[in-house]
Amino acid sequence: MKQLIKVSGLALVILATILIMNSTLYAGDAVQPIVSTKWVADNLSSIKIIDVSKKGYAKGHIPGAVQIKWGSEVFAPETDHMVLGLAEIERVMSKMGVTQNDHIVLYDGDGKPHHVMRVYWTLKYWHFPKVSVMDGGIAIWQKEGRSVTTEVTKASRSNVEVKYPPNTKIRAMYSPDITHSLATGKSLIVDSRPADFYKGEVYSLNKWVRSGHITGAVNVSTLDSLNEDKTFKSVAELKAMYEKAGVTVEKNIITYCDTGVLATHGWFVLSELLGYENVKVYDGSMREYGNMFDTPMEPGVVGGQFPKTPIQELEEKVK
Repeated sequence: MKQLIKVSGLALVILATILIMNSTLYAGDAVQPIVSTKWVADNLSSIKIIDVSKKGYAKGHIPGAVQIKWGSEVFAPETDHMVLGLAEIERVMSKMGVTQNDHIVLYDGDGKPHHVMRVYWTLKYWHFPKVSVMDGGIAIWQKEGRSVTTEVTKASRSNVEVKYPPNTKIRAMYSPDITHSLATGKSLIVDSRPADFYKGEVYSLNKWVRSGHITGAVNVSTLDSLNEDKTFKSVAELKAMYEKAGVTVEKNIITYCDTGVLATHGWFVLSELLGYENVKVYDGSMREYGNMFDTPMEPGVVGGQFPKTPIQELEEKVK
């Protein structure tokens, strides 16, 4: 009997631990960063659902969902993948009929969950207080046999007025944030890209002209935070993944990637799921840093062609 009681007690401890590790999901009435497909289905009438996709919305979306178009409505016009400005965020959210009082649920409509995290981070940057992500996106929703539609949702314009200034505590700039970190070492810079990008084995000449990573940065590929079905791993697994690389809760952390998208995925895991309090996204990321030639990089090898000078362009025209 005593042995049975001990085993039962152990089972209860294990169950309690599992529940705590997944406490970011569906806890009471508080707005959680991650919600399940079931939670979304049960709360359709009280939330605003946004499909984050370029092509997925037209193929089939959750009934009642509106679309934020990846790229054109996610980044500020005439910038290189930088965060939306005040006028742009008001225009985009008003078009979708969303206000800052709504509980917004974002989901992945294209099979690219890091795109969703960029929108989540943007909304938090602009003080939208109630934002959640549907775990697994449209793929899990459909796998469970839940209904989808190709009918475009007609949203009533909201004319939202967004609070200013934005939350600069979650956005890092080259100056002063990156330069200060390089000079003092007081912030830990985390490269959120796959290891081959970090090592300089892979890079894209249409994005940056030097390969490798910011000197002193550690590498944690943020896509490793997902299971095969693109749902998030447990809090315990995520914590272990980051702590193994020395990314611990007491540090000031700056995440970056190529264009500030994977970096927001890393920020989401650290800030929203693990509860790290001092995490920023380097919005410019390698698009900015890797195209400057006075910034320390490892290995920092220059590849491809240098941009043509005005004189070279003129000479070619003459020929």
